[in-house]
Amino acid sequence: MESRFEAREVSPGLFTAAYVGFAFSVGAAWFVLAPMVPQLIRQLHTSLGSVLLFLSLYGFAMIVFSLPAAWWARKDGIAPVLRTAIVLSFIGLFGRIFAFSYDWFFVAQAIAAVAYPLLISPIGAVILQVQIKHIKTVTGLAIGMLFLGMAAGSYVGPTLLQNFGFTGALAIVSAVNLVAGVFLFIALNHLPHKEQRQVDEQRIVFGSPRWWWVGFAIASTSVMFGGIAVSVLLHLHIPDAVKLGGTLTALTFIGSGIGAIGFPLLADFFGHSGIWQSVLMGLTTLFSLFVVLEFTGGFVVSVSTLQWIFLLLGFFGNGCYALALGATAEMAREIHKAGVQTAGFSMASNVGVALLPPLVGPLVITFPAGFGVITLAILILATGNVVLNARRT
Repeated sequence: MESRFEAREVSPGLFTAAYVGFAFSVGAAWFVLAPMVPQLIRQLHTSLGSVLLFLSLYGFAMIVFSLPAAWWARKDGIAPVLRTAIVLSFIGLFGRIFAFSYDWFFVAQAIAAVAYPLLISPIGAVILQVQIKHIKTVTGLAIGMLFLGMAAGSYVGPTLLQNFGFTGALAIVSAVNLVAGVFLFIALNHLPHKEQRQVDEQRIVFGSPRWWWVGFAIASTSVMFGGIAVSVLLHLHIPDAVKLGGTLTALTFIGSGIGAIGFPLLADFFGHSGIWQSVLMGLTTLFSLFVVLEFTGGFVVSVSTLQWIFLLLGFFGNGCYALALGATAEMAREIHKAGVQTAGFSMASNVGVALLPPLVGPLVITFPAGFGVITLAILILATGNVVLNARRT
């Protein structure tokens, strides 16, 4: 017989805290590597493109595992999917601590990366199974905490590296991830046991592609700018390049977290999501232009101005990203279908995360004009996509 404690269901608020807390820890463990890129190049005796692949592995994992994660959640519920994410994250992140070769680090990072799609892709199913009412708000909160985790990782990375060394820095973020994972694992034991209606015969395989280009553009450029910041500043002979690059990356993700939390909240309570998205996407393209010009030597601004550019780029860009993901989740009110809808969006988004940083990122040094044209073309197409969607809705 179950004890009274075991029978107790977790509240939506407590489960949300556990879920977004684990997302925060995943983001921190992921992007603590950004300011360590030069250290990784030296330690593993490899190239910039090869090290940027470590940051992109999460994107590749999204491409491969997003839809399988959603289909699994559709069949067996969210609990086994999220528990697997916790276990894989633990194995991969602690494996990185003891990796002394490129191949070893690659395998450990790849294992940890699989946790990302298992956690985020079926977010629509998570929100509906836990019976959360404001879909855009909580979707934005989860994405926002993921980005705030990235900000924390990239910001404290140089300090951790200086004070605890490369191995110590990886151990600290891994321990934070473990604590957050245990909290979520306990919360999963007390999910609401709500009886769900049978999935109808119309099978959703990939979800709606309406917002996919938006996710592709914003996710890929955000990760790329963060991944190349330190190397670009070193190439441009900027003083304290490692510290400044970590700060710029952190500011991007701080802005991303605030925007991803704040704009869906505003859209949930005031409506007009399409208008919000159009304005935000236009501003994202504008501030990306500023970054491209700075990184390619088109103009030079003060450090404080550059910091504001990165902060606002994240604020506008991922406010739009979170709104698009929330709109995708709202397209299916049935739990398992909602998971597939958000998984399709996440998969498309991370095609860009997987491809742009290692393929386009190094062009900022070897072929700056090509870097600028490709980056801005992707964002301009995304802006047109948002405007078309706003008219439809």
